[in-house]
Amino acid sequence: MNQETITLTEDEKDVLQELMNIAYGSATTVIAEMLDAFASLSIPKIEILKTTSLLAKFDDLKSTSYFFSTQAFMGEFSGESVFFINKVSANNLAQHLELENNEDIHDAILELTNVLTSSLTTRLAQEMKTEITYSSPNISEISLEQIADTQTFKNYSQVIVIYIQINFKDQKINGEIFILTKDGSIQWLKQRLNSILAALI
Repeated sequence: MNQETITLTEDEKDVLQELMNIAYGSATTVIAEMLDAFASLSIPKIEILKTTSLLAKFDDLKSTSYFFSTQAFMGEFSGESVFFINKVSANNLAQHLELENNEDIHDAILELTNVLTSSLTTRLAQEMKTEITYSSPNISEISLEQIADTQTFKNYSQVIVIYIQINFKDQKINGEIFILTKDGSIQWLKQRLNSILAALI
């Protein structure tokens, strides 16, 4: 699609950053309780990109194989969360949880995805005075060369990317979270952020 890229003003980004700070603070607590371990989440990075540009950024993920899980969320604010965890971190997660087989590892990653998505996006939606629902998460094991061919990225022409790293330092578990939204939701988000800005004046 040859669409003009939607942009956010600096004020809009600042408001969204503040809302995300609240949301990821809640998510950190929930995940730490889930795994009974100290978790840190990076400060969210926010960009609007063409999907092709986002895929180019994945070249920075140097591991040849990742567990790649996705979960869609629906409502006025809709899109899909994407969670990457490499094999080393997945094995460390399994060891921490005392899991014994691949099926259990898949279940643990799906549960982690579910909790991350719901805690992050539900709180973000609450701060924007809207509600969202979720599909069941899906998981696959994927190499970097296959990422561009997945249906997730074929569904988007441009996305607002809210990128967060999750790190359990002592357990050596690291993952990357991307929250992707479609064009219509980006327009809705701009309107909502401006409503919040207007209320602050």
